[in-house]
Amino acid sequence: MWREITRHLGSYPSAVLTGYDASGYPFSVRCRPKVDPAARIIRVDVPAEAGLKPGPASLLCHSHNQLLWNLRSFLLRGVFERDADGWHFRVTQFVPGIGIGGVVGMMQFAVAKRRAAGKYLADRRLTRPRIPWDELRGVKAQAKRGD
Repeated sequence: MWREITRHLGSYPSAVLTGYDASGYPFSVRCRPKVDPAARIIRVDVPAEAGLKPGPASLLCHSHNQLLWNLRSFLLRGVFERDADGWHFRVTQFVPGIGIGGVVGMMQFAVAKRRAAGKYLADRRLTRPRIPWDELRGVKAQAKRGD
């Protein structure tokens, strides 16, 4: 897992750290993660006003172009901790997202999301929603014409 993390993390200039504040509410802050390979942790500088407390957390890395294409992402689950050198994130799980792992990774991502959606619907005894493709194509054509 650590090799996978170091391989991908360097291509993201920043990440979103989500943890809990002193009141126990979820709180997210953008940070610049720095790998500490010797300790196998990720150092993060967070503003003091963020008020994050040690505990369960996640670190989301994602990128895309200006048109929101070429999406790449992954999530790290773990624990947000503090030591003498400051705040760090100790990873317990690497969750690959879209664009990680090439074509095989893309297929695994799609299958996993389809399964998750099916489980969500089944748990709530809901049917899969109908997508009005003809209506969407009409709106797209209208937008292209500039109506």
